[in-house]
Amino acid sequence: MADDRTAELIRVYAGKNAKGAVYEELPAKKIDAHTYELLSSPGLALNLARGDIVSLENPQTHAEVLKRGGNFCIHIYGEHIAPERLQMLEAGVASELNGTLDGVYKGNLSFAVPARNGMDKIADFFDAFREQTGVQWYYANIYKNIDDIDDETLLNWWLDS
Repeated sequence: MADDRTAELIRVYAGKNAKGAVYEELPAKKIDAHTYELLSSPGLALNLARGDIVSLENPQTHAEVLKRGGNFCIHIYGEHIAPERLQMLEAGVASELNGTLDGVYKGNLSFAVPARNGMDKIADFFDAFREQTGVQWYYANIYKNIDDIDDETLLNWWLDS
C-alpha cells in the first residue's frame, strides 16, 4: 500500500528565551491530528531525531516522543565550519555511520546517526572531528530532563534498538 502522507513543516517547541517560547520548524509526515513522523533531526529542539513519532498536542511544551525512530541526533555548534571540512564530515558520517546531515545553519549542524552503530563508534568518529577542529559535539536526544542541563540522567532508549 502506498504511503499517501505528504510532508509538511511543523512547529516544535524548543524552549524559552526572554521574549517567550521558541519554536523550530521541521519537515514531518502527518499521521493524525497531533501526531507526526519527523523527516529531519532538529538543530535546536532537544530529545528528537529523524524518524521519531511525536505528539504535538500541547504546543507550549516539548514534543512527546511516542516512538523512537532509532537515530541519535548529533548537534555541533561552531562559529564557522569551512565548506571543505563540512563536505568531508558529511561524507564521513554517511560512509562510516550510515548517517545524514539533516541541518546546517552557519557553523551549527544536526545529524541523524543510527543507534545501531553503538555509542562508542559514534563517539570515536565525532571525537576525531573535535580533535581536528576544536569544535564540540554532543548527543541531543539522550537525556531524560532536557530542561535541566545539570541532570545527566540517560533515557537509554537505544538499548532497545
